[in-house]
Amino acid sequence: MPFPKKLVRTLSRIFPDTHAMKELSVLLAVVDFKRPNLTRDPSVAFLAFLAGLSEEEFRAALASLEKKGLIQVSGDDQGLRISFQGLLDAVEKQAPE
Repeated sequence: MPFPKKLVRTLSRIFPDTHAMKELSVLLAVVDFKRPNLTRDPSVAFLAFLAGLSEEEFRAALASLEKKGLIQVSGDDQGLRISFQGLLDAVEKQAPE
C-alpha cells in the first residue's frame, strides 16, 4: 500500500503520544474506505473493523483526532463523514522544505 511521503516524514511530530498507532489506524481505515462514487458514508462498526479496533477504541481515537484539530467528524454511527483538512494542514506545516 502506498503511503504519502510527506506524511511519513511528519508522523512523529503530528502523532507524538502513546495512542498514535490507534489514531493512525483510524485515519488509514477512513482513507482506505473513501471512494469517489460512494453511495453512503461508512458506519463506525465497519471502520472500527477495518482499523482492527473495538468500536469504543475507534470512537476514542476519533475524538482524540478531532480534539487535536486533525479531523472534523459529522454524521452518526451509521454514516460518518470525516474531513481531513486539519491533518493536511498539519502535514504541510511540519514537512521540511
